[in-house]
Amino acid sequence: MEEAKLRIKEELEKARKRLEAAELLFEKGMLEDAINRIYYAIFYAARAILNVLGFDAKTHSGVISEFGLRVIKPKKLDRKYGQILRKAFEMRESGDYELGIIFEEEEVKKLLKEAKDFLQAANKFVKEKMD
Repeated sequence: MEEAKLRIKEELEKARKRLEAAELLFEKGMLEDAINRIYYAIFYAARAILNVLGFDAKTHSGVISEFGLRVIKPKKLDRKYGQILRKAFEMRESGDYELGIIFEEEEVKKLLKEAKDFLQAANKFVKEKMD
């Protein structure tokens, strides 16, 4: 159990660091790179939530589907968090693999704000479940 708690804390810390990097990249106007870091912040936070519930998914699609199944469907968190996770994944995929894609500063700013909200919810959720 102690090992699981440590892993969950590490995932939340990774999420926090990725979000911090995303903010720096956003400030420098590096929007595609900011999206990449935003997605990974959300990804690690989602993994922490799943882990605290006793589930472990390694792949991106696994985390997204398990999150929907184990967290959103049983209404443990608002469905907007499932939508944020999916949107961040789709934007990251586009930014990383599609040529000629242009992101507007406003949409990246909105995603950054949603990521902050997601991490706040994840920290609160994990804290409640681990206490």
